[in-house]
Amino acid sequence: MKCNKILRLSSLRTSIHLDGCNVTHYQQLHQFSSEAEAEAFFNQSIQELLTHGWYDIESIPVEDNNKDFTPDELYGMFLELKNQVDEFANTIIKPSIAIIPSSTTETTLWQSKFGGLPYFPKHLDYPTAPDGTPLHLLAQINFSETPKLECLPEKGILQFYIEAAGQTAYGIEEYPQLAQTTFRVLYFPEPDLNSDNLLDNFEFLPPGIGLPLEDCLALNFAIKSTPMSASDYRFRTLVKSYFPIFQQSNLTKAQENSLEELLDDLINEYEEKYEELLGGHRLGGYPAFVQNDDRKNVEGEEGYDFLLLQIDSDDEHSIMWGDAGIGNFFIQPSALKRLDFSKILYTYACC
Repeated sequence: MKCNKILRLSSLRTSIHLDGCNVTHYQQLHQFSSEAEAEAFFNQSIQELLTHGWYDIESIPVEDNNKDFTPDELYGMFLELKNQVDEFANTIIKPSIAIIPSSTTETTLWQSKFGGLPYFPKHLDYPTAPDGTPLHLLAQINFSETPKLECLPEKGILQFYIEAAGQTAYGIEEYPQLAQTTFRVLYFPEPDLNSDNLLDNFEFLPPGIGLPLEDCLALNFAIKSTPMSASDYRFRTLVKSYFPIFQQSNLTKAQENSLEELLDDLINEYEEKYEELLGGHRLGGYPAFVQNDDRKNVEGEEGYDFLLLQIDSDDEHSIMWGDAGIGNFFIQPSALKRLDFSKILYTYACC
């Protein structure tokens, strides 16, 4: 016997598939020694779901059979897509520079670091918020210490400052933030190696009570490949462009809706396999999200599609963005190519 049922509870959807001695309940396989045992488990599972408020709306009248895919057809499509998830992931994977923090008692002014004191020439105006509050160094990257990654500079020092005197949430006044008022990104292409020319007295800084980290951390780096998050605003379009099944034309409205739900199932499968790989600190590659991808709400001809810096919550090194959140800085690829860091998209979100 072969049968497939799809049940719903509000916006949730689950499927139970019977095929001989096997029952698959929402992608989990149960094997039995006889078809009778499998059928009994199949029916029992359905009854349990119905008892808990799920309802079956997949009973398709004969006259409507040609308006939608049958449950068995949808299940077959899902199995075929599931077998191609790894292949799809490998086509969109990107290299990044993983950042490995370590505790330290002292760093030089030129060194890559999270927190601490920055490299800063005396003749320049130190970055401040509009009310004059000095900003705190969140991160400093010296590219002479990092592996080479396409698009990123091969030399120079890149710095990320945020307002940390407690007047904002980690330097964010609006979500996401483009205006470099309570945050700042600075780039020094030719760092001055003469310490006499550098600021060495930082007593003017207010206490950094609004930083997501407690101590200065030294940084090491390594090349790593990362998959794209299913929360990335580009992900759904990429999936549809890769799998021909989502490019069919002349479909009924019911068939279009069924394919959208099938896409949701595929995305759930992808998330289970790859989402945990996106955590951590990095330069380049793909960002991780604890909520939504705010970049989809930013208007413009070019997206902020290059991840300039990601700092994750990290218990081991006492880094915490609110409730296990994450901070990301994005730049438009064309601006990065020009080494123009005046337009940066800064986002922060927590659980």
